[in-house]
Amino acid sequence: MSSSLIAAFKSSTNGAADGTGVTILVKRAQGLLGKKLPSWIVDYTLGQQMAIFGDYPTSKDIAPSAIFLVVFLIFCLAHLYIFTRNMARGHKFWLSLGFAFYSFMRFLGYTLRIVWAKDILKMKSGMASEVFLIIPIVLLAGLNLILAQRIFTWRHPHLGSTKFFWFNMYLVYIVVTGVVVMAIIGQCIPYLYFLSEHRFKMCKQVMQAGSVLCVLFVSLAAVLVLAAFLIPSTSKDQTVWIYQPYWIESFSIWYFVPKNSAREAESSFKQRDSNAFGAHRIIASTHIPGPGVTRGRLNSTTATTDNDIKRINSVQQCRGENLKHNHSILIISLTTLILFISSMFRCVSCFLEHQKVSQSWIFKPVVMYIMLGLLETLVNVLYLTGRVDLRFYRPDKLSSKHRGVVGDEQSTVGNGYYNDGEKHQAVHQDHNSSESV
Repeated sequence: MSSSLIAAFKSSTNGAADGTGVTILVKRAQGLLGKKLPSWIVDYTLGQQMAIFGDYPTSKDIAPSAIFLVVFLIFCLAHLYIFTRNMARGHKFWLSLGFAFYSFMRFLGYTLRIVWAKDILKMKSGMASEVFLIIPIVLLAGLNLILAQRIFTWRHPHLGSTKFFWFNMYLVYIVVTGVVVMAIIGQCIPYLYFLSEHRFKMCKQVMQAGSVLCVLFVSLAAVLVLAAFLIPSTSKDQTVWIYQPYWIESFSIWYFVPKNSAREAESSFKQRDSNAFGAHRIIASTHIPGPGVTRGRLNSTTATTDNDIKRINSVQQCRGENLKHNHSILIISLTTLILFISSMFRCVSCFLEHQKVSQSWIFKPVVMYIMLGLLETLVNVLYLTGRVDLRFYRPDKLSSKHRGVVGDEQSTVGNGYYNDGEKHQAVHQDHNSSESV
């Protein structure tokens, strides 16, 4: 009876590859045998499916999925809390919304996995769960790359602000988005339709290409940070105006910026010339470079004029601690390493091309929970406790109404102006690749 039924179902696929068209087979079997299918049919059909990272869930997956469901919901709320509290103070760090959205997608992914674990025949819930397995990795890698991009612009304010640099960054995001969409389609089509061996192989190759690109995309953050320190500063990098958020006094976990401090800083630009208005916006740092200083760093020992000393005192009085980026670079390095490991495991699983019935250990659920649960929990802890909303905050673009308005009490510094009575950081910059972080 069982062998004849299986033979009948296989003959109805018109010679399709094993492991394809499972949603169609389930509908046909339920139409013939009723909604509750015999376990031997379910087990046989499931065994013919292509192995997936994290395996097909069972009742044993409900508990760990529920744990990470709660964990990522907490992360989502934490990122939203930081975003809303910052917004109330005029501190707009939109990446916090991106982190919250990523956490919410992970929350949905584990929720759908629980639904799928309760009824393995709910293949649409399973496909949605798989989609939410792929997208958050790429989204988190993209957010991490934006953080690395701000480190690069901090080191190279002119080069990091050129249209050429931004065009290439946008091109990377567009290409990755397109390939991820293709990978998702390649993941879902075998479940929805009967495919020949050739077309089934093509779907697998699309998934493999997407997984390789994901590994490369994850690695770009580390490459960009490394390039920031290996690429020497150009002459234009050394002679541009910069605008830093001087009002950020600390990167500590409980610190929030004073209310409306960003708005007040923007208003202060009414007292600057058109060069200051066009200053390149970079992240906060107590490094205050200036023209003609030794090793690109201006401090009390390298200052040569009274104006230099006044600039140092005026800026450093704004902060209660040194704001360096050693820890910022460490955060990016650790998160990149973690994401690289998890994406590499998934990439390897795509190239194995096993069926569930003969899958290896890399497909076991515990591996997935470690890579996409435990390790990504560590990433979120690093982002939250490291206060990336302060470390990687870049001032908002100045409104055009402030252009060309110059104050009456300005002293000349290099080719720009600096008001000795104010605590601003829109200064004429001399960057050098040998500066300390």
